[in-house]
Amino acid sequence: MAERQLIPMRVTGIIAECNPFHEGHRYLIETARQKTDADYMIVALSGDYVQRGAPAILSREARARTLLTEGADLVLEIPLYCAASGADYFARGSLALLQSTGVVTDLCFGSESGDLDPLLRAASAIGDETGEFKAALREGLRSGLTYPQARSCAAGRCKLPDTPNDLLAAEYLRALSASGSSIRPHAVKRISCRSASEIRRSMLSCRQPEDPLLCRDDLSDLLLHALFLAQTPEDLSRCLDVSGDLAGRILHELPFYDSFSGFNSRLKTKNYTYTRISRALLHIVLDMTCEDMMRFDERHGLCGWIRPIGFRRAAAPLLRRIASESAVPFLDKLARAGDVLSPDLSRLLMQEIRAEFLYDLLAAGRSGMPAGGVKPGPAKPLVII
Repeated sequence: MAERQLIPMRVTGIIAECNPFHEGHRYLIETARQKTDADYMIVALSGDYVQRGAPAILSREARARTLLTEGADLVLEIPLYCAASGADYFARGSLALLQSTGVVTDLCFGSESGDLDPLLRAASAIGDETGEFKAALREGLRSGLTYPQARSCAAGRCKLPDTPNDLLAAEYLRALSASGSSIRPHAVKRISCRSASEIRRSMLSCRQPEDPLLCRDDLSDLLLHALFLAQTPEDLSRCLDVSGDLAGRILHELPFYDSFSGFNSRLKTKNYTYTRISRALLHIVLDMTCEDMMRFDERHGLCGWIRPIGFRRAAAPLLRRIASESAVPFLDKLARAGDVLSPDLSRLLMQEIRAEFLYDLLAAGRSGMPAGGVKPGPAKPLVII
């Protein structure tokens, strides 16, 4: 019997937090579809917690619904351990997710330059441990500069881009190269518009008690409880991004704790940026450990499953193709996760589900919704439009 021939698809992936969605995201989706002549657009989206070490201001479902309305065909959730980590894990995990679908042909990302060639040079320089960039970076740190300052000086010396989205774009390109991926990268020049951080500040400044908008300080009590339970620096340093030095500083400053954001500012030094500390504190709250990250990376390449958050009905052929072509289980029905995942992946997935349940409880508490209206995990419906 002749093998069934699959109709070629051009599928473009985008990696985003959309925290919240803004005009730049709309422009990227529209431009990416035109630039790649895509049949379908997949967005790899951070879940309920984001890279800056905080809850997303809006739930993953709310952000996915906006993306689907604005032109995405399928929204997949970036695993928690990657979504709430630094640029390296975030980029590698997001790319692994898109690669594992078996259908993504192109990757589009925003950058300040919009020029792929300097981004490729930056990716090569950043990844070269014996090269000029790393030597200049180490020299800057030894001279007493903060990490961002040292990185900026090293980038300037090597004539590399040093803007936030260009640096993240370089991490995407590093991840593509390291994995030997056939996905074609495309840089899209960012447009001038209100930033996500500016929009968040505006939303939070007029947040009413009943609004289900979350920020770091909604985790203040939970963080204090987790820190109170820690007996030694070793209890804290088992958590991801918590070095022994930072763990000792946390316990030393604990008597002055006031809130998540206030404590974060108190812990900040030239060696630890505000965002790095915020991620460390979030990892303590969610009990995300170095050991689990190492296992997830070394055994599973930062991708053990594919979780759709939502899709357009018209994208049914895309979902069927992923279900047949994906390199890891496609969990359109979480109830079967225990049957298709290894025990260690099942445990990580359950940790992710519990973190989402916590987010939903916090949002429900703000909105006045009865706690019984939120369920932990598999019962959560997909967003379908």
